[in-house]
Amino acid sequence: MRHPPRPAPRRNAGFTLIELLVAALIMAVMAGLGWRGLDSVAQGRDTARTRMHAAERLSLTMRQMADDLAAATDEGAALPAVGLAGNGDLLIVRRAPQAMGEDMRAWPGASLPPDAGWLQVARWGLRGGRWMRWASAPTASRGALLAAMQSPQGTAIEALPDITDMRVLVYRYAGIGILQQSGSWSNPYTSANSAAGSNPAFASLRTPAALRLTLQSAAPDLQGTIMREFLLENRQ
Repeated sequence: MRHPPRPAPRRNAGFTLIELLVAALIMAVMAGLGWRGLDSVAQGRDTARTRMHAAERLSLTMRQMADDLAAATDEGAALPAVGLAGNGDLLIVRRAPQAMGEDMRAWPGASLPPDAGWLQVARWGLRGGRWMRWASAPTASRGALLAAMQSPQGTAIEALPDITDMRVLVYRYAGIGILQQSGSWSNPYTSANSAAGSNPAFASLRTPAALRLTLQSAAPDLQGTIMREFLLENRQ
């Protein structure tokens, strides 16, 4: 008698060791690629945030400079509205800021506050690679203002770090009337533009029509040349 063929032994359900190793290897590669992608996104986010903060700081600094120049006032030969100290610091004689609602120009007939019309000296300069700003205490004393022109007064505030150089140019019109339609930028350190007058410690800019500020920055997030121009309104 012929016996029927025996059925082949059934294979146990599951994966072999080789299959598991291959699957683990594929998952490891995919996890590594995914981690690199997430890390790149995180680094890009941090870089963008840092650069945004640097740009915001630059914007606030230039806004403060514009505010100082907008409030500049010429108080005579020894106290020009804009001047340069012998070490290159930019000096601005300005009206002291008033508390909100105390600007009497907007309220004719109102009584003036005790400190109305007080002045202060804002100083901008480089110290150890940092661009600093000083502001003297508001005062009505001409002697105190002259002292602030000679040396920094008030608390030093770091405006921008990693600044290696600072340059200032001034703009002057060619003349009066129709000639004011033309002019040129000039170096205030030259003898033609300097007029120290009775105060030889600084060079007077003779209140120019505009000022061009150039900074060289070595900051990683703000590297290169920073140039801003400021119009001194209602100036001759």
